[in-house]
Amino acid sequence: MKRTRMVLVKWVDSNVLHGWQYGEYPAELALCETLGFLINEDDQKLVVAQTISKVGANMGVTIIAKGND
Repeated sequence: MKRTRMVLVKWVDSNVLHGWQYGEYPAELALCETLGFLINEDDQKLVVAQTISKVGANMGVTIIAKGND
């Protein structure tokens, strides 16, 4: 099995408020943490898998956008 580095990625995502909203309300972003195996990384994104198999299959893949600096 290919050695894959385990990572903890802290990132910010969109958030949604359910139901009717009146007046002012908290407009907070969702603060997220993803722990898993780093499958791929480029200038735009990280690809992290929750589970990897001995034959190279990945499960629970999360694609996390990098910020635009």
